[in-house]
Amino acid sequence: MRRTHHRSLVLAMAVLVTAVMVIAPAGCSGGSAGDGGSVEPVAPMLRRVDHAALIRALAVTRAVERGRVEVATALAHFGDDPHPPPGDRLTVARYRVAFDRRARRVDVETDMSGAAGALGSRDQEAGGDFTVVARMVAAGDVVYAQGGPMAVALGRGRSDWVEIDRAAFVDRRPSSDAAALLLDPLGPFEVLGDTTGDARVLGHDVVRGSPVTHLATSGEPAGRTAASIDVWIDADDVIRRVEVRLAAGAGAEAGAVVTTVELFDIGRAVEITPPAGER
Repeated sequence: MRRTHHRSLVLAMAVLVTAVMVIAPAGCSGGSAGDGGSVEPVAPMLRRVDHAALIRALAVTRAVERGRVEVATALAHFGDDPHPPPGDRLTVARYRVAFDRRARRVDVETDMSGAAGALGSRDQEAGGDFTVVARMVAAGDVVYAQGGPMAVALGRGRSDWVEIDRAAFVDRRPSSDAAALLLDPLGPFEVLGDTTGDARVLGHDVVRGSPVTHLATSGEPAGRTAASIDVWIDADDVIRRVEVRLAAGAGAEAGAVVTTVELFDIGRAVEITPPAGER
């Protein structure tokens, strides 16, 4: 019972934090979905990178015109939970994004199956079926949705596509995380704009096959309490990964909500095909 209560409490925090992180949302190499190992560690606090350099890296990242982004929100550090998930981290939401700004095309896939397992069937009945993978595609002046809130609101089935004019879609001020990524795939990296101080170098890593420098700093995303922010930047000053950690709960219930954003396949061709015909 305690385990279910703890995860439900932190899960509510995760959904809220994910929205904040995403709304505030690759020519190089890419790799597999796995993380790289750390190499050539550098003693913390011995090297620093000034805040202006972080902002420059954000600008360089914002200029990327084609690639893929993956955003994952997880619950971490389950306190006294006797049965923590593997690695003491439970991913409750994952967004996979492909974008080509020149072609004006974006594809967003939403996977909340982790939340389905954490909540249980009763909570899913109240909040929607999280086992369904939803998609949104923007192609020029048209937005398509399958299996998400827009389709459900119009009484469509899981496999049906809903079509709407992009301008009308924007005018509706959609608040979902998927919609935010559809309109701004690189938006999550704006969390660096909330930082105010210098960063310290933690070491040199590899993210999806690309060598990067690992930095640590802090900030207050969307005016919330201070968050620890780790940043991985490649030799071209492109941010390949950013991880934001926010405390959730207190005392024995203490945990953390961790949002990780990765940018990869920069400059590579991405196939984004809207559904054929009007559904």
